[in-house]
Formats: sequence, structure tokens, C-alpha cells
Amino acid sequence: MAFVGKLAYLALVPGLLFVYLAGLGAKGLLWGLSGVITGGSPHGPALGLPGVLRLLTAGCVPTGGALSAVMWLAPPVMVFALSWVSCMLFGVLEGDLALMFSLLLLSSAAAVLICFSSPNPRVRQNAPSETAALLGWAVPLALVIAGASLRTGEVTVAGLIDWQAVNGGLIWSLEGGGALAVVGTAMTFTAAILCALLLMRLRPLGRGMFSEAPAGIAHEITGPPLALLRVAETASLAVVPLLLIVLFLAGPASNWYEVAFWLLKVLGLLLLLGIVDILSARARSDRILRWSLGAGGGLALAGLVLIWLGVS
Repeated sequence: MAFVGKLAYLALVPGLLFVYLAGLGAKGLLWGLSGVITGGSPHGPALGLPGVLRLLTAGCVPTGGALSAVMWLAPPVMVFALSWVSCMLFGVLEGDLALMFSLLLLSSAAAVLICFSSPNPRVRQNAPSETAALLGWAVPLALVIAGASLRTGEVTVAGLIDWQAVNGGLIWSLEGGGALAVVGTAMTFTAAILCALLLMRLRPLGRGMFSEAPAGIAHEITGPPLALLRVAETASLAVVPLLLIVLFLAGPASNWYEVAFWLLKVLGLLLLLGIVDILSARARSDRILRWSLGAGGGLALAGLVLIWLGVS
């Protein structure tokens, strides 16, 4: 019965619907926060469920070149990769940390493939920055995940959550390496925040979820593929904070008061990331590799070394 339930979860995608709706809520929160801080009028989500349904039933403009195949394959790959990640984060689907990382990598690689396959030169010119963004979060996040696994001795998502349920959140627990490992974990958490900005397409590193440049990755896509692409982008606003909470802040829980505390952690992370995005409105994002690999990768590597020294 458990297997049938998991199969239905993946086949009918209620998990993705959940993270998409949660992403819409996150997008609305970030829009409202932007309006309050900047003094403008708050805006709602750019593409809600009715808009997605209209796109799913709309016609798709024929496109020549390799994009004619990629435009139909890449967005669903992004959607289902994030859906499986959400399954793992909530314990509906078992999997290890390497599989979760690979699925995130697959989702971002699909977006890069759209740029490289486009017959439009204005879209293709974004391919280097999309590739830089992928490398910018993938390398530091791999080090971050390695640090979490090294400190806890766990290689599965469920094992990492269970370890924190016993010993406390990774970022404040003294178990597994003592104070030296806690300092290293704080450094990897800072690197993970930079990775989150890239994965959620928030400024200064992520080119702006709410101010996408002309001829972005969605420029050549219409109809159902565009709907799925927007679903994936919106779902990432919910999936990425959940990932950080699982890695560092003890993950989800079952008791109502623990669920309430978990929601507060999600809101806190969203507010933190939203404030960084707002304060970076005028920042340049053309040095993705320098800041993400230099700052994020450097912090993640230094944190990993401290964790290794603490546990050895």
C-alpha cells in the first residue's frame, strides 16, 4: 500500500501541486515585501493557477531547429525533477543526498539546454550566464551537502532529518564535531544562502526572478511548455527553502507545534532571501562565477575543512 501511495504521488503529481501553490504563496510574499520596503504597491503572483491552466490549453507556436523537441522535453523534466526532490524532502520518496543533488542539477541543466538549443541569437546569448549560474550553485552546494553528510555520518535525506531530530538542528547542535564543526556549519549555511539565491533566481546572483531580462529562457516558448516552465520556476521558490531547512534546521515534523515552528523557519528564510533580493536591486549580476564560486565556494570549502577537523 505504501508503494502504491508513493506511485500515485509521483504519477498524479499532488506533491508538485503542493509545492507550486506554496511557491505562489512565496512569490506573493516576496512581491508584498518588495512593495512594503520600497514604498510601492504590493503585487500578487505573476502567473497563478488560472493562468497556468490557460497556457496548458493554448496553442503552441511552431519553432524550428532543435528547440522544437527541447521545448517539449525540457520543461517537463524540470517539473518532475523538482517534484521528486519535494517527495524526498517530505519523506514520501526515499533517496540519498546524491540523488537529490542530481535531480536539482538535472532541473537547472534543462534550462541551460533551452538556451543553447534556441534558434534565436538573443536567447542563445544567455546560455553562458545560465551555465555560469548552474556551476555557481552546483559546486558550492555539493560541498555543503558533503559537509552535512560528513558531520552527521548520514548519506540519505531521511537519515539527515532523523539525526537532527535526535541531536538538534545542524547549525546549532554541538554534537558531531563540537564548536569547530558548528563554525564550519555556519560557513556552509552562508554558502547555501548564496546557492539559494541562484536556484530561486533572486538577485544579485540569480538575474532576478521578478525582473527577467529580455530574451530570457522563456522568450521562445509558448503554450503548455511555457506553463510547465513557469510552474517549475514558481515551485523552486518553495523547494529551495525546504532544502535548506532539511540540511540545517532539522527538517519537517509531524506534531502540530513542530509544524508551526517549521512554517516559521520557512517564512524566516523567505524573508531573508527576499530582503537580500530587494537590497540588491541595483547590483550587477554579471559576475556570477566570481561571487558564487569565489565567495560561496570558498566559504563552503572552508566550512567543510572545519567540519572535517571537528569530527576527526
